[in-house]
Amino acid sequence: NVLLVEPPNQVSQFAGGSQFGCPVDAFEEIHMTSPSDPSSSSTAASDSWQIKPDFPGGFSRLIDHQTWLSGGCPIPCADTFSYNDWARMSVKDTAMSAPITCRESDGRAVNVLVTAGGPLRQYFRRKTKESHFISSERWATKLGATIAEAKIFSSMSSTNTFALFDYAVGLMVKAGFLRLQPWIARDVEMFIKSFDLFQKVGTKNPVYDAIHVRRGDKLIMEAKQEVVKYWAAHGHSDMNNLPTNYVPFAHYLSQFRKQECPMNDLGEVTETIKRVVYVATDDPIVVKEEIANLPNRIDERTVLWDDCHELSFYFNPTDESAFHLNGDGETGFSDGTEDNCFKRYHRNIASVADMVILAKSRTFIGEFNSNWGRLIRTMRVRLDPYSIQYDFLNRDIEKNIVGDVLPLPEQPKFTKTLDMRVAWGPTTARLPGT
Repeated sequence: NVLLVEPPNQVSQFAGGSQFGCPVDAFEEIHMTSPSDPSSSSTAASDSWQIKPDFPGGFSRLIDHQTWLSGGCPIPCADTFSYNDWARMSVKDTAMSAPITCRESDGRAVNVLVTAGGPLRQYFRRKTKESHFISSERWATKLGATIAEAKIFSSMSSTNTFALFDYAVGLMVKAGFLRLQPWIARDVEMFIKSFDLFQKVGTKNPVYDAIHVRRGDKLIMEAKQEVVKYWAAHGHSDMNNLPTNYVPFAHYLSQFRKQECPMNDLGEVTETIKRVVYVATDDPIVVKEEIANLPNRIDERTVLWDDCHELSFYFNPTDESAFHLNGDGETGFSDGTEDNCFKRYHRNIASVADMVILAKSRTFIGEFNSNWGRLIRTMRVRLDPYSIQYDFLNRDIEKNIVGDVLPLPEQPKFTKTLDMRVAWGPTTARLPGT
C-alpha cells in the first residue's frame, strides 16, 4: 500500500495548508461578510478564517489519493511518529535502502518504507539504468486490468523499459489514477465553461487542437541549449546575439503540414482544413503579438497557414497575468507582488483547466523540455484494445488448437498515444520520473 503523508495545517509553509490554495469548501464557517485576508498573520484573520481540521492539505488538496493505492490504511504508528519524524527520515540517503520498523499502539510491529520525492527519483533512476523492473500480473490486476491486459503486462520484458512503462501508464490512465478532488473538478468545469473556445465548439464531445508554449523561467536553464540549437540551424551562430531567446510561435505551427490537405496533380490545395486551436502559454502577450504578425489573416483570430490550415486561435481568459502556481516563476513573483491562498487557488484552477484542455485535444503540439509537456504526453497514452485482444486470443485459443502461437502481422505495441507533435527539442519523451 502507498500512503501519502501531508503536513498538518499548523506546520505548512503555505497559507491555508496547501500550495494549491483555498477553495471555499476548506473553511469551517459560512461568512456573511468578507473577513480579513487569510494570508495575513493578524489575529482578526485567524479568528475569521478557520480551515476545517479534516480538510485535505498539501498535494491532497488537489488530487484524490485513492483507496486502491492506500488500501484504506491510516498513517502507521501515529502515536509514536509525527509528521516531522517521517519528513526527517524521508530525505535521508538511506531512505530507500531498508524499511523502518515501528510499533502501533497495540504493540503490533509495522515495516514502513518512507521516502520523499528526491530520494524516490534517485532510486527510480538507478533501477532504470539497471533495467530492474518487474511486470507483475497481480499489480496490473490491482489497477483494474482485465485478464488479457494483466497477462500481457506480466510477459513484457524489463529490458524494454519504455514500452513497459507506457503500458503501465496506459493501465493507470484507464484506472483514473490522476483523479481531481471534487472541489477542483467542480471549479475547473465551471471555469472551462466560461472560455470562448467552448462557446465556439460546445462542451459535449468538443473537437479542437492545442498548442503549449512554455517560456518564462524555463528559458534560463532547461531549454536554453535547445533554443540555441534552433537558431543555429537557422543561421544564427552567435548565442549571445540571437533574434529572440525563445523558439518563435510560427515554428510550432509548422507541425500543421500542407500534406494533410487534399491536393491536385499540381500540388495545389483543393480544400482547406478548419482548425480551432487552443493556446496555453506563460507568455500570452508576446504570443498574441506573434499571431497578429502572421501573414494571410482571415479575421482577427484566424490565419491561413501554408495554404492548407485555417487556424482560429483561442486563449485562457486569465492569461494576461501570470498563472504559474508560484507566481510568474517557480520562486514567486519577481516584482514582489503579495500573494494569498485565494489568488493561489485561482492560478491553480487556471493551470488545471489548461492541463485538462490540452490532454483532451485532438492534436497536441508541445515539447519535452517542459514538465507540463511530458505530463500531457503521459495523460494521452492509451492501451490498444485491438493488439491486446489479438495477442490474448493467440495465446489462449490458437495455441490450444494448433500447438503454436501465431505471430502478429506486425510487432504489437499494446499502447498508442493520442496525436502529439513535438515542436522542437528532444523528440522522444523521457521515462516518468527521469
